[in-house]
Amino acid sequence: MYTVSASTLRQVISRALFPIVSLMLIGACCIIPISQAVSSFSEDFEEKVIEGDGPGKILVIPVNGVITDQDTANFFGPSEESTVASVTSQLNRARKDDSLSAVILKVNSPGGGVTASDIIYREILEFKKAKNIPVVAVFMDMAASGGYYISMAADRVYAHPTSITGSIGVIFGLVNVKEGLDKIGIKDYSITSGDNKSIGSPTREMTEQQQKILQSIVDDLYQRFVTIVKAGRPDLSREQILKLADGRVYSANQAKSNGLVDDVGYFDEFVKATTSLPNYKGPKGVEKPKIVIYTRSSRELDNIYQASTAESPDLNRIIKQLVFPGSSARFYFLWTP
Repeated sequence: MYTVSASTLRQVISRALFPIVSLMLIGACCIIPISQAVSSFSEDFEEKVIEGDGPGKILVIPVNGVITDQDTANFFGPSEESTVASVTSQLNRARKDDSLSAVILKVNSPGGGVTASDIIYREILEFKKAKNIPVVAVFMDMAASGGYYISMAADRVYAHPTSITGSIGVIFGLVNVKEGLDKIGIKDYSITSGDNKSIGSPTREMTEQQQKILQSIVDDLYQRFVTIVKAGRPDLSREQILKLADGRVYSANQAKSNGLVDDVGYFDEFVKATTSLPNYKGPKGVEKPKIVIYTRSSRELDNIYQASTAESPDLNRIIKQLVFPGSSARFYFLWTP
């Protein structure tokens, strides 16, 4: 019987897959040096008018893709700023603009990390306290799980007719390959300081007690999610939310019928509705207020969430995440169909 440690096993598989993945990368494009993939930090945001020339100014902040607190380096260009850093930076910039009338969060996300989602939720609440202007969430294709979580900080929640939302719940993804490894004579003899130190390892069977430990964490995070929804949808009782929060997704009309969103329509209608909110800092009911976004080709370090270095697109790291997803396991507010 041949035995190896878990780390050695991962190295063996990584080396075996290296030629295949390398050919795929070479065939796709020439690789830009990693040193060029790191953003510079010299310029602040620039305001760009998207449409409208009437009185009042509404900032649109996009929240796209998986919500994360980790920058991602790219082979083919500058590193991609994390969702937390991007949203926080734009909110910080907006705090300095006394002419701003409202903020619209344009959400198109399946959710993401529990902590990343929670940080953005709190940043929005703090912004509202500081500025006392409306923050409205508008759902695009999807605002599921963590995407819905962050939207609970908004004063109004709107969805397009074809939006998908809901997925109120928590997931901790684990894969176990022990049975497959046993068939080819490979065993994991990792030495741990306690019975639960290797909890969730893909190369070891999980005990019933260990399952209960992880389930208790999932349950705790789930209850927090429900509490956040209750704060954002005060007309719903906790019992009503619990019935809705079984992880399923909802169409826009279903979400409205169940009280998860305020209205269903289109962006121009939501803009007009925003101008009628009580704390809107501008003329009420304006048809075409100025709609702006913030853009920049590079970024200035202006909040703590930008302090982390972008993850390098290292081949071993990519293979490790593909083959052993449990090795970088996290708790997520995420819809993963």
